[in-house]
Amino acid sequence: MNEKERLKEIIHILKESNILNGITPEKFCNIIEKLGPTFIKIGQIMSNRMDIFPKEYCSCLAKLRNDVEPMTFEEVSEILKNEYGDYKEIFSYIDKNCLGSASIAQVHKATLTTGESVVIKVQRKDIANKMAMDVKLLKKAISILHLNSIFKVMDLNEVIDQMYSVAKEEMNFEIEASHIEEFNNNNKEIVYVRAPNVHQNLVTTKVLVMEDIDGIIIKNKENLLKSGYDLNEIGLKVCNNYIKQALDDGFFHADPHPDNIIILDGQIVFIDLGMMGRLTKRNRTLLKKCLKAIVKNDIYEVERNLLDLSDTYGDINHIKLRRDIESILSKNATVELKNTDTVGFINSMYNMLQNNNIRLDKNITMLIRGISVIEGLLEEISPNISLFTVLSNKVKEDALDDILKKENFIKIGQDLLNSSASITKIPNETLKLLTSINRGETNFNVELNDSDHKIDKLEKMLHQIIIGLLDSALILGATLVNSILLRNIYMACAFILTVWIFISMYLDHIDKG
Repeated sequence: MNEKERLKEIIHILKESNILNGITPEKFCNIIEKLGPTFIKIGQIMSNRMDIFPKEYCSCLAKLRNDVEPMTFEEVSEILKNEYGDYKEIFSYIDKNCLGSASIAQVHKATLTTGESVVIKVQRKDIANKMAMDVKLLKKAISILHLNSIFKVMDLNEVIDQMYSVAKEEMNFEIEASHIEEFNNNNKEIVYVRAPNVHQNLVTTKVLVMEDIDGIIIKNKENLLKSGYDLNEIGLKVCNNYIKQALDDGFFHADPHPDNIIILDGQIVFIDLGMMGRLTKRNRTLLKKCLKAIVKNDIYEVERNLLDLSDTYGDINHIKLRRDIESILSKNATVELKNTDTVGFINSMYNMLQNNNIRLDKNITMLIRGISVIEGLLEEISPNISLFTVLSNKVKEDALDDILKKENFIKIGQDLLNSSASITKIPNETLKLLTSINRGETNFNVELNDSDHKIDKLEKMLHQIIIGLLDSALILGATLVNSILLRNIYMACAFILTVWIFISMYLDHIDKG
């Protein structure tokens, strides 16, 4: 099919779907399926971007099936020949029937000439050029049908470019091989978690040769139980490791659905590492602080960390934001950690951020999506394991580890010394403050959300604070002077100011009834 014919097909699909009269998640997914394999892959990538799409669209896109009619073995042989030359010198056997066929690649069992069983991931013939053409034509169709005027909340061309960029990275199998190597290095001390071993000398951009992981898919509870596995132990280990991937390594599986987790010889093996998420050290620290604040129900700290982790695309009403955070936290305050609805809590927080013009970093969005998938897996195989409890315990352990670090003890000591030095400066600083207030040099910035009545109350309170500071200064001065006369004068003035404060407070009390 040439470009002109394909463009007509794309426009026909869009018009036939009556997209000009509105869109729903189900209609959107049907369009993606009709557009073909390359758009199914882009749709699956879209499902991880809750920062761009509403959660109902992401949930629908995540269900897109990726089963595509497989290439013929002749096509597979042609690709292997282009990559290796005489590939029969490398493989003594290749199963002509594929294990699975997706939009980008298909997988075959094979045997190396050394006798080792492997799987070969072979990229579909000319998929890169086909996807590039489809993306270009879809953008042209968007222009012809003026679809950007319908989807005013986002630039469709920009969104497609973002998704296509991720898809192009997945089409480079050398990148996936490097992901697997990094993942295994991060987990080399964890005996129960790994990814398949890769034959690095056989990796090309279009072919990936890996160890054959002939185990049990994690969602197959019946076979796991027959093999003597403890489902709660598996669930807990998956949970702990996924949190480690995110908060310790900053490098996590972005699509940990059950088909990508296999149990083999007592180990949890993550496969299909083409799409991975990354968190910077700064974001990992902020995320830990935010989680700790959520557990402690510290609304102000939650707000600070969420804003540091995010971008804003409009005015932020901080009072409304804190109220919304408090509303979500209060709903879970009376619920035991093990009974917390993790997915419901995440969705509530996410909707709250969107309603307050806040957009999280895209990698944190990918992590949120991954956590939701893991939580769904736990509900299926080990409902007694609470991801939120494990996450809370992890944050507490990290906080204790930080306290016990030698460098932190040194810092605490330095802070204490600095604080001690500062205490001796309080009388002097108080005098400077009073002097600057008297000269009109000090400004007080206060955020108010009520009536003028509160301003009057604030002014009265400020007057009382100033008189109180003067009173304290006079009493302190009386203890320092040697002259009895001056001491008596100071104490008399202090007494007058103290009486004034009590009278003022009493009058305020009468005003309140």
